Amino acid sequence: MKDKKKLVYVLHDIALGGAEVALLSAVPALNEKYFLKIIVLGTVNQDLINNFTETEKRAFVSFNYPFYLYPFVLPRIIRAILDFDPEIMVCSLWRASLVGVFVKRLNSKIKFFSFNHSTRFPHKLSAFFTRAAAKTADVILTDGIATRDFVRDKLNPGAPIRTVSFLTNPTPTFIKNRKVGPAREVRFMFLGRINKVKNLPLVVDTIRYLRDRGVAATLDVYGRNDGDISETIAAIDVAKIQDHIQFKGEVSMEERMSLFDRYDFYIQLSTFEGMAMSVAEAMQHGLVCVVSPVGEIVHYAKDMESAIFIDISSEDRRQSDMKKIYEVVVDQSLYERLSVNCHQNFLQKPRYADSLVEELEK
Repeated sequence: MKDKKKLVYVLHDIALGGAEVALLSAVPALNEKYFLKIIVLGTVNQDLINNFTETEKRAFVSFNYPFYLYPFVLPRIIRAILDFDPEIMVCSLWRASLVGVFVKRLNSKIKFFSFNHSTRFPHKLSAFFTRAAAKTADVILTDGIATRDFVRDKLNPGAPIRTVSFLTNPTPTFIKNRKVGPAREVRFMFLGRINKVKNLPLVVDTIRYLRDRGVAATLDVYGRNDGDISETIAAIDVAKIQDHIQFKGEVSMEERMSLFDRYDFYIQLSTFEGMAMSVAEAMQHGLVCVVSPVGEIVHYAKDMESAIFIDISSEDRRQSDMKKIYEVVVDQSLYERLSVNCHQNFLQKPRYADSLVEELEK
């Protein structure tokens, strides 16, 4: 189709992470709407794209090099984008921002969307190139109110800020009728990177806390090891609950949506978050989420109304807040109220693919 625009989307990896999963959910819609090229500055997990059509798979181009080789590889990446000659460029995360800044300076006609997903800078390079992109981009995209406020207050951008829905699927009309109680097995799940920022050892201790009080709590952990699995295993060994926690590995996009109906609670005690997409997805399916109130979570959930907030800023506060989990486990009516409330919060909210296209076309 001659009227199709060319869209290039640049990001770090194709793996099990919020920004990556959001893009994957939108690939069919983007490929239909645009001539699409996806520049991956790392690896492409083939399992996550197996169900795409051959045309959709061909959109992915990987430049998998360590960062210290970037001075030598960066010209090749920039040339690949310029040769594609896109009308629109979306750059997600800080290394992609580096690429986007150079491409925009070499071809100012390209409409540059800088996509921000975090409320902090993990290191100085992230801060430098994210700020550079905020000054260079035509539009700043964010995944929620918390990220929008961070961009506005910390980056002083020279472009309008727009917020994109980060829901990868529509919210189900109906949710599973779950039964909890101390006499039942109570199933918890975690879905994301096994990284120190996710505080999996604290999650393990939460399961121990409940089991010590007679709750038959179990935990399944979904996601790739991103550096913290040894610490998590050590915490499991100390708690002596090896039989009640399982590592399930990464899951495909299709499996991801079917997981939630198998569980009663979702748990994520992160030090910081952006959108916390897995939390939002769990809430869409009516799971009561046990979460630290960080990032966007505080804008779409309320403590003991649609989620259970755990203050991890100190050990005393965390121990005190864990009592709330037990209260919900033993009170079926309280559990049902939280479950219904969190599900209804997301009814009628748009999908990421539709929201993104709407912003790109403004």
